[in-house]
Amino acid sequence: MPSSHLTRQVFRRLLANEPIVHRGCLRRRAYSTAVSYEGHGFKAQRHNARQPVSNARLEQRRGFFNMNMFRKQKRETKEADMDPGLETMMQLERLTRLRARLPSREDVAKAVTDFFEAKFSATQAIEDNQAKLVLQSLRYCLPATEGEGELGEQALVSNRVLWKAATALKRTGKQSSPDHVMLARMLYDKLKLGLLEDDKTVTQAYMTQLCASGSASTAQDVLLEFEDRRGLDQYSGSAPVALEDAVEIDVVQASVTNQDAEGEASGLGFRRNLWTLVLRAWALQNRENEVSRTLELIRAKGLFDDTTISIPMVMLRYSIARSDIDGIKHWWHEFHNRLVGSTRPPKANKKAAEVIGKTLQWCMMEEQLELGHSIVRALMQTTPIKLVWDAIFVWAAGTGKGVDEIGRMLDVMEQSNEAIKNEDHWRRPNAATINALVEYANSKDDPYMAERFIALGRERGIEPDARTLRVSDIDGALIAYKSLQSMETSTDEDVPAVNKLIVALSSSKRHDFDTVMNVAADLSDRRARFEPLTVATLSLLHLDRDELHDVIDLLNTHAYHYSSTERTTVRDTIVAYCLNNDTPVARSWDAYTIIRNVFDELPRGPRTELMTSFFERDRPDMAVHVFNHMRSHSRTDTMPTPDTYITAFLGTAKRHDLESLEVVHNQLKLDFNINLNTQLRNALIIAYTSCSRPRKALQFWDDIVASKEGPSYNSIHIALRACERSPFGDLKANEIWGRLRKMNVELDSTMWASYVAALAGNGDSEHAINVLEEADRKGEVEVDAFVLGSLFMGSSGMEKQGYVEQWAKGKYAKAWAELEAFGVEEAEDGMRAFGIDRSVSP
Repeated sequence: MPSSHLTRQVFRRLLANEPIVHRGCLRRRAYSTAVSYEGHGFKAQRHNARQPVSNARLEQRRGFFNMNMFRKQKRETKEADMDPGLETMMQLERLTRLRARLPSREDVAKAVTDFFEAKFSATQAIEDNQAKLVLQSLRYCLPATEGEGELGEQALVSNRVLWKAATALKRTGKQSSPDHVMLARMLYDKLKLGLLEDDKTVTQAYMTQLCASGSASTAQDVLLEFEDRRGLDQYSGSAPVALEDAVEIDVVQASVTNQDAEGEASGLGFRRNLWTLVLRAWALQNRENEVSRTLELIRAKGLFDDTTISIPMVMLRYSIARSDIDGIKHWWHEFHNRLVGSTRPPKANKKAAEVIGKTLQWCMMEEQLELGHSIVRALMQTTPIKLVWDAIFVWAAGTGKGVDEIGRMLDVMEQSNEAIKNEDHWRRPNAATINALVEYANSKDDPYMAERFIALGRERGIEPDARTLRVSDIDGALIAYKSLQSMETSTDEDVPAVNKLIVALSSSKRHDFDTVMNVAADLSDRRARFEPLTVATLSLLHLDRDELHDVIDLLNTHAYHYSSTERTTVRDTIVAYCLNNDTPVARSWDAYTIIRNVFDELPRGPRTELMTSFFERDRPDMAVHVFNHMRSHSRTDTMPTPDTYITAFLGTAKRHDLESLEVVHNQLKLDFNINLNTQLRNALIIAYTSCSRPRKALQFWDDIVASKEGPSYNSIHIALRACERSPFGDLKANEIWGRLRKMNVELDSTMWASYVAALAGNGDSEHAINVLEEADRKGEVEVDAFVLGSLFMGSSGMEKQGYVEQWAKGKYAKAWAELEAFGVEEAEDGMRAFGIDRSVSP
């Protein structure tokens, strides 16, 4: 290419603000900072929308030998890890919202089947957001009425699948939501219509959800219906309830334990468990009369005998919650009498030990030492299980026993094993024993005692685990965790502590990234649960390192298995990261892009905060993108409201960005959900005035005047501000003022300030002064610092401001001195502004 022609090409590119691209150049770079995440199904661009981005291909070409084979492969992000069928149900919810063509009922029914099969096999609970999707899907693919035919229903979702749904609902009491209750009610309705056969499972699931949601009265009515269907109070169940089913009622913390085998076989144990569930629900609501009435009803039905331990456990917890010492004494004896000599499964033993520990803890807190000592003496007369021994050790520490004395008590416990022939039942101290003692010492803020307990355990060969040390001692907890890694662990009891350790390590500035990742990787290899706070903390750690793919992989792996509350925890943490002023703009945008795609349920409030944040960071282009994402959303709790539009207009006004203002205004014109009101038009006047379009702004004033709602006082101030900035605005200001006078509108000093500033803004400061002096003589206005400051700041040009200043110093010296006390700032063009607030809200 001739040099002259090349020069012309270069200068043309420069003048057109276009990049210069030459395929033969050895060193090239893309000046756009666009980032594309195509691997996980969405794209996000980080650049100034007002800068052109070249579409030219920048790949280096080699004709003889293709070097692409040696390039680093583009990393693919993980697909979202969802429960089987959940994606189809999410698609149904989304298409229903969009009023689009829905997937076939067969596909939805298969998704529901796959979902419940997976939940049943993994013995997992149903989260609240999953329950909502399942409920909508079942309503879509099952007949709404009995008359639509049972054959079609059987072909879509089988009775076996619905039974598995009820089984999953039995273990979902802690996370009960209205959708859980409605889902259980749907299954119960199918049962009453004769479409389901397993009366016991469906009834138990429905009652579990009702009790967990506080509807104990309805649960009791369901139970009475169940007894009526089975032949009043006495019935013989054809299929005895399994032991694990009886324990599963404890999902609402009912402390229900297994009954004796004969009771289960006759059906009495199952009914007793259900009545205990209702009793516990009334107790949780602290309904004393209902608790007494239900207890008498249980007695009358013959369900409370000398072997029933679950009911005394419920009543003992109830008495402890009410600090009823008489009730505690009575129900402790009832509980202990049934505890002696009974045989229960390990889970029931654990619940019994928890009740004993809570009783002794209450005695310590309320200084009922005599009662506590009597409880311990009664326990020691038998052969307490190891879990009860642990509670006794904590009681001993709380009543003043030293570490050496507790060590001798450990010897006594081990010596008691001589009377037990089966070595599997021997009581031996372990890490849980030491942990309970250390936790007590930590609760008393006594680190020396905690260290002595740890030393006591080491003397007996018990090394501390990750649960032993407080997370505040990060180094000690990390050492304990590393020693724990060398051991074979068959349980996941340390998982909560490891999650806390990861959070503490991530928040600490003294531990490097690899240390945190090693602990997190070990937890991941064990396929253990990552708590929401752990995922949120690790996400921030990756974001600070610009490891966006790792953030996406982390969220896609865990976020879709969380409940709505847990997802909110993760989401809000990342939103707070975006809103932090210390976070660079580019990282805030990356984090927002990830939030938008992973947490589609992000409501309007946080999105509006993010939009406002980008406006404040002088990135109106990003702010408008956030607004457009709300505008294109289909969820009613996400789409913009008039307040959202007002916030966007005010944001463009602060940044004086006309392009962004026009984009938002055009969206308003197309939004049929928004009715223009005075407040919205006020915001438009403010925005267009700030973006140097005051004449267009005044058109909205005319719309306000012609509207049924009419102008507010703020509208008048805002319109006069527009007149102050508009060519020949004094004529419009006089027109507005004349109409106000004619309508006898009350005009205070702030209104006079806006009026005289509008007159002075068009260069006629002398006329504005005359108007003000005449009003002062007539007693229509009290000239104060704000009026003088508005007149001064509204005057156009340095000369006009000097003229107003000279007049004010001579005429209103005291008010001018008050104005000067606010301070003054001088712009580059020499114009001065006092520190008074002339802003007006819509």
